[in-house]
Amino acid sequence: MRTLFCDVGGVLIENPWERMALEVGEQLGRDPGEVFGTLSALSKRLDIGELTLAGVHRALVGALGGDLPFARFEETLDAALRKVQPVWDAVRALGSRGDWEVIALSNMSREVWDSLQRKFGISALFGCAVLSFEYGIIKPDPAIYRLALGKARSLPGDCTFVDDVPENIKAAGALGIRTYLVEEPSETARFIRSLRDAH
Repeated sequence: MRTLFCDVGGVLIENPWERMALEVGEQLGRDPGEVFGTLSALSKRLDIGELTLAGVHRALVGALGGDLPFARFEETLDAALRKVQPVWDAVRALGSRGDWEVIALSNMSREVWDSLQRKFGISALFGCAVLSFEYGIIKPDPAIYRLALGKARSLPGDCTFVDDVPENIKAAGALGIRTYLVEEPSETARFIRSLRDAH
C-alpha cells in the first residue's frame, strides 16, 4: 500500500483568500494586497480553531474599517471556493485504484471544510483527513505530519505529500516523506497520474 497525503487549499481548490482579497478590497475600497495580508494572518488563527469565521470577519472589519455584513462575507468566501479540476480528477482517479490510499493533510478550518463538503462532497476523495482545526496544529509543525503518518498504512518512504507551500514540503521531507511542490495545475495533475501509472 502507498499513501498520498494531499493538501487542499491551493492544490485541490483555488486559494480562496486570494479571491477574497480582491472581492473584499473592492467592497471596502481597500487595497487587495492589504486585505490579503490581513486575511492570511487571520486565516491561520481560523485554521487552528482559535477564531471562528465570524471572528475573522469582526477582526477584518475592525482592522480595515468599512461596512461589510457578515452574510456577504460568507457568500464571498463560498463563491471563492472553486475546484482545481485537473488535480481534483487526478486525485479521485488515484484513490479509486485500491492500491493507493489518499489522506487529506491540510491547514483547514471547520467552516471551510463544511462548505467544501456541501458544495463538492470533498470527503469522498479521501480515506480519512488530518485537518488542522481538529488538532490545533498547523503545517509545517512536524506533529501534524506524524499524526498523518499514524493514520497511513504505509511507511514514510512509501508516502508522497503534495502541497503548494515550500515550508510545508520541507517539513514533510525531513520525516522521510517523498514530496511534490505544486506550482501549476496541469503539471500537478500529471505528477499524480504518474503515481497511478507507475504502480
